[in-house]
Formats: sequence, structure tokens, C-alpha cells
Amino acid sequence: MLNIDTEITDDIWMEILKHLPVKTLGKCRCVCKPWDKLIVSTAFITAHMKYYSQNAANRLLMYRQFSNPPEKQEQYSLFLDSGEVKEGTNLDVHHNFVCPFTATKSGYHFRVVGSVNGLICLSDDLFGYTYAVLLWNPLIHKYITLPVPLATYQGSVGAYISMLGFGYDSKRGDHKVVRLVYIQDNKHLDTTPPKVELYSVQEKRWRWVPADYLVDICVCDIKWSQVFLNGNIHWVAWERDANTQKFERNWLLLFDVESERFKKMKLPERLKKVNTLNLSVCDHDGKLSVLYSELKGGFSGKEMEKCEIWVKKGYHVGSSWCQVISLDLGSNIGLGWVQCLRNSGEVLGFAKNGALMSYNPSMKQDKALGFRGRWRSWFTCGFAESLVFLDNKDGVQTYKEGGGRMKKRFSYNIDHNSRAQTIVELEVEIGDGDEADPIDENIYYLGGIQMFETLMKFKGGSITGELSEFLSAAGLF
Repeated sequence: MLNIDTEITDDIWMEILKHLPVKTLGKCRCVCKPWDKLIVSTAFITAHMKYYSQNAANRLLMYRQFSNPPEKQEQYSLFLDSGEVKEGTNLDVHHNFVCPFTATKSGYHFRVVGSVNGLICLSDDLFGYTYAVLLWNPLIHKYITLPVPLATYQGSVGAYISMLGFGYDSKRGDHKVVRLVYIQDNKHLDTTPPKVELYSVQEKRWRWVPADYLVDICVCDIKWSQVFLNGNIHWVAWERDANTQKFERNWLLLFDVESERFKKMKLPERLKKVNTLNLSVCDHDGKLSVLYSELKGGFSGKEMEKCEIWVKKGYHVGSSWCQVISLDLGSNIGLGWVQCLRNSGEVLGFAKNGALMSYNPSMKQDKALGFRGRWRSWFTCGFAESLVFLDNKDGVQTYKEGGGRMKKRFSYNIDHNSRAQTIVELEVEIGDGDEADPIDENIYYLGGIQMFETLMKFKGGSITGELSEFLSAAGLF
């Protein structure tokens, strides 16, 4: 029999195991202690993350929708973004999960900022001054909650608009969230340069970042989008005339996550003067992509009338923008809304009835993909599996799959004058362990009372097992 402790080094095991998906690695942890120790190590987590983020074959597409009130349940699916999908068949879904958090402060749903290295950045910043930001790894049920940022309405800032970016500093191995805050003057104009703060997972704190470069550069407000590529966070921005404060032209605003500096990138000449609100930025097969749309009825319209998708073929080549899609959605196309461009070259979007569709522009054919959601409830972006946060560093917390409370079974032995033994079992709901609250304490207390009532039935018996530990947790010992 192969002795995995002595015959194969950790370096070899790491090279083998890093190719496995997260679900399989969870099973591998149960094989033996050396494998468990290796898989939860920071070195292995980093190696696995790099392999899955850099290998295009592992790329998944994340799809989010939310249900109607009162549930307001955010449902997520991860599927492989490749291959042909026949009419009427479902996608190759790898994972389905429900968001375990509630956007309580805004009373609505979370904004999905983006996804980097298997982490999803969520912000409860829709419709109000709220400050809840989470970094969530749904495949291992781990997350961190960021502290309240430095710039708040209640503080010295007052009225403002803000936007977030999420990226990874590969030099320091650090995930970072950057926040741009444009304070509004008495004419409701955005003051530039904005206040910019950055949260580092390693440092566990917000800190200010210089933003002198951003004079007269504004990022689109509530409809902002962002994407992280090539070490930079990208937003659609617009520049205003320094004297008249009127619109001058559109840009892409970049933030280098390593150097923590801003810079600008030119958009295609065709998009330089269009309405900024009609532009969004995204990722197409590892390439920077911009989507331009015209809505029926203007800004408040609920359906797209026209759509263009531009892809930057060479990231560092200024003139490499290429229009790859131009659609007239008012024709016989079944799409009512375009979301992004798939790796296959097909367009991912939604029919007017909320069905997820894939449209082949060369064949002029669309096909249903087996999903249906509330209109305009969707978000899509690339996703790469990872074990980030598995090492439980940096204030990481754990939740149970499906939300709600966990159940734990307590088992105790009752000896009857050494002649017979009875096992008493009691299943008690408990919280998530690290976050004790009054509800959890009440559950423990009630569980203790139930246990005492059960034990009272056994006269002449003595208790063995770990009852004292249970009673201590219940506050009864």
C-alpha cells in the first residue's frame, strides 16, 4: 500500500490536487490528516486559486436573479460557459445556491459588485446611505463583513454618491475593495476630486487613497458597473469641462490595485460622446468589453431597442477596440435585454418574459437556456472556483448551507446500577457558533430543560458523557 506520508512529497501532492474542483477537494480533506493539513494551508489555497483563475477551461459564468417580495430570495447559479446548448435544454449547471444574507438596511436586494478569485463582493448600497459590504465565497460557505467605511452620510461628508470596485493585488496576495465618494454641493453637482478609500483584507481596515488625478472625472452614479482585469479595476466615467461643468466626453477610469493609482483609458471613438448611462463594462473571455445600449422610452425604459458590444483585442494597444456585435432588438430577435457576450460568441440575454436566452448572431437563432427570473433581476459575470478564506484568517466567518440554524444531536449514556445502559439523544437547534446571540442562548437553555425532563424519567441511574459541557453552554452549570 502506498504510504502518502513518506513516498510523495507535499509539493507533488499540491501539484496534483490543485487541479481538482472545490467540491472534490472537500472530500479529499476526509481521506487523511496530511491531505487535510495541505488543502487548508495558505500555500495550497493560493496555488489552487492561481490555477483556476488563469485556466480558461475552468471559467464559469455566474448568474443571479431574485424573487418577488415578500421572499426577495437571491438565487445564484454557476454554469460552464462553453459548448452548444440545444433548444429547450438546460445549461450545464455546476452549482446552485441561495444568498444566505439579507439586505436589511436597504430593504431590497444586494448589489453584486463583481467576482474575483471565487469571492463575490456584495454591497447593500441600493436606495439609501448604507454601508454593509461583504466578501463571500459561496462554495465553502465562508465570508467576511467589512467595517463601516470612513466616509459616511452621518459623519462629516453629508450628501454623496458612491461606487465600489473589487480587485486582487497579486504582488501582495491581497484582495482589496476601493470606494469612490463624490460629495454633492448645494446644486447637487458632484464635487471632484472624490474622496477615495480602500479596504485591504490583509490589513483589515479602510484607509484613504490619493485621488488628485480625478479632477473633473466622474463615475456614473446608480447604474455604475465595474470589472477587474489585468490588475486594474475599470469603471465607465465621464469628463466635464472645467469651466462650464458640462459633459465633455466618456472615458474608462482604471485603478491599479497594486500601485493604488488611477489612470484613464480611451473608449472607441463611436462611444466617446454617447449618453454615459447607456454604457456598461464587463469581461469577455478575459478581454475588456463595453456594452452600449439604447432603451425604448429613454433612460427609464425597460427594454433595449439597440445594442452594441465592443471588445478590446489588445489590452495595451490604444486602437484595438473592435465592434463584435450590433443588434436591433426591435426586429424579430427574441431578446428584450442583452447581458453579455459568451465565450462561444453568442449573446446572453433575456426574453421579454424573463427567460434566459442565448442568441447566435451569425445563425440569427435564439434558444432558451432553462432559466426564468423576474425582469431586470439578473446579474452575470465570470467566476473561478477557489478555496479563498478556507484558512479562516482575516476575520472569516462561516454559515450553514441554505441559511437558518444548524441542528446538533447530543447523546448521553444512562447507567442503571451497572446492569443496563440507555442512550438518550436530543436534537437541539443552535446558531453558527462564533456569533452567539440571545436567541442562541435561549435555544441552549430550552435544550437543557428538555434534557433534564428526559433524564428525570431514569430513576436510580447515573449520567455519563459530556453533559457538563452541554450544561455549561446552556448557562445551567
